[in-house]
Amino acid sequence: MVKFGLDLTIWPWEYRSFNELIGIASLAEKLGLDSLWFSDHLMYTTPDEGSLEVFATLAAVGARTRKITVGTKVLCAPFRHPGIIAKIGTSLDIITGGRFILGIGAGWYRDEFEAFGFPFEDRVDRMREIIEIVKMLWTQSFVDYEGRFYRITKAVSMPKPLQKPHPPIWVGSTGPRMLRLTAELGDGWVITNESSEEYRRKCSIIGKRAEKVGRKSDSIEAAYYAYSSIASVPELALKYGQDYILPERRRVLGRMLSLKDIEDMCIIGSPDEWIDRIDEYVSAGAEHIIVKIVPLNQDNLKLYAEKVIPYFKEGI
Repeated sequence: MVKFGLDLTIWPWEYRSFNELIGIASLAEKLGLDSLWFSDHLMYTTPDEGSLEVFATLAAVGARTRKITVGTKVLCAPFRHPGIIAKIGTSLDIITGGRFILGIGAGWYRDEFEAFGFPFEDRVDRMREIIEIVKMLWTQSFVDYEGRFYRITKAVSMPKPLQKPHPPIWVGSTGPRMLRLTAELGDGWVITNESSEEYRRKCSIIGKRAEKVGRKSDSIEAAYYAYSSIASVPELALKYGQDYILPERRRVLGRMLSLKDIEDMCIIGSPDEWIDRIDEYVSAGAEHIIVKIVPLNQDNLKLYAEKVIPYFKEGI
């Protein structure tokens, strides 16, 4: 059965208070969503705007919810030492009673790296070491690790996470090296900005590589993350996409990006149109759909939860 999640990160920062964010999170849980996510940036492409720190935010959300999974979509691995990631990840798993997923990526926004003095080169190799170390710290009593970027000697990380052998690690990946890393080390895979055809192709690459290294391809949960706009009237959803999504994606993907491009890689439209689009990704291999709804409010969240998700949950 397909799972459904919601990204709580809004750009620009539109919550008037933190209680408003908690209200959306609580409503999502009440409406039966499977997961809540928050992104990780020190700065972003939107001028003069930002977002809260991901771990602190998820700790608060996790403490105010009871059943829904919470995760990072995705943590920028090079910004933190693996020992810190392991310690905070364990803390979140305990705070949430075993509901934490560590989504992790190598980072992509060069300006952000350079502004804060983090090296942009070699970030994929650095991330591989981080994942290996975090897994070891979560499962072993003492950790020794000699890598190119990190050296750990007789390191101890206690307590251990509630989930065994450890909280799932989802890799955000799109390029060949990152897809290989996902197949070799990931418990899940998440990607955005892809057509359903490209999603199917990359899902197949991961599956074949996983089998080649002795892993079962179905042990890696495949997720699709979509910038989204929804409305009962399709024209209004398209206007949301043009006004909110297109300018932000142009800052990330290039000024030549068109509204048609956005429609091909995002989920935009009425609930019926959402069902058709999601069905494309499910047919391509997606097991978990995560949406960033813009604008995000209770009415739009209810359209998603009450008019779209039941189609897949009930097998209509």
